[in-house]
Amino acid sequence: MDFFQITTKHIKNLSRNEIELYNYIIHNMEEVKKMTIRDFAAKCYSSPATIIRFLRKIGFSGYSDFISILKYMDPDIQENYNPFLVTQEKYRAEYLKNIYESVRVLDIDKVDEIINYLNENPRLVVMARGLNKSVAHYFEYLFSGLGFEVAFPEDHYFRKMLINGIRDSDLVFVFSYGGEDKELIENIEQVKVRTKATVISITSANNNSIQNLSHYNLYIFADFLKINTIDLTSRVSMICLIEMLAYRYIEQNNQFESRIPHYE
Repeated sequence: MDFFQITTKHIKNLSRNEIELYNYIIHNMEEVKKMTIRDFAAKCYSSPATIIRFLRKIGFSGYSDFISILKYMDPDIQENYNPFLVTQEKYRAEYLKNIYESVRVLDIDKVDEIINYLNENPRLVVMARGLNKSVAHYFEYLFSGLGFEVAFPEDHYFRKMLINGIRDSDLVFVFSYGGEDKELIENIEQVKVRTKATVISITSANNNSIQNLSHYNLYIFADFLKINTIDLTSRVSMICLIEMLAYRYIEQNNQFESRIPHYE
């Protein structure tokens, strides 16, 4: 039996933290194959004892058994396997639950602190790569409509040039589902070294580098989805948080023209 044949039947019983561990294994199998249990635990901000309990929960007798199975996995199978579609029979329920949980756990005190910065009418700088660029475009549209100057350098070189011109008063928004994008991590580090700009990120709920580098982090829940090396993970929850931030700003500044929706 291979890794997925062993684990698939157990996924429905996993907690959110355990799902994060499971996703980490799927996305980093080649690296995990070479790790000791302590290395793996450290990478996942966990403990060896927690890892052992998790592995037993998904069908392995211990770490050596787990590693032995991984070593026989074909990289092509790893890349194209989609446990989400295979194991989640109630896709719509899970999809809505992720959106609901992302909004429910939103820290309103943290949001209000961000609104205080927005009330100073700063320039908003947006950093995003890959599929997150679509979220960044929506952010740009929404906050430009609210009267803000929004800078979104889509290209690596434009982003690099803009970092050289970051102001202390800027709000830098970073969108990264996994929170481990090496280029964006480097960008944030450069911003923090050179300026006093405030960094605000939206990432997944797991502990990650971009979250830890940010002054403020808003986190979301979503089921990771990758098909043929393409990241297709839903960014709807991320968009929801952006809208909640915008609507809170509008509400606090008494900009609601009407509570009756207008349709075109």
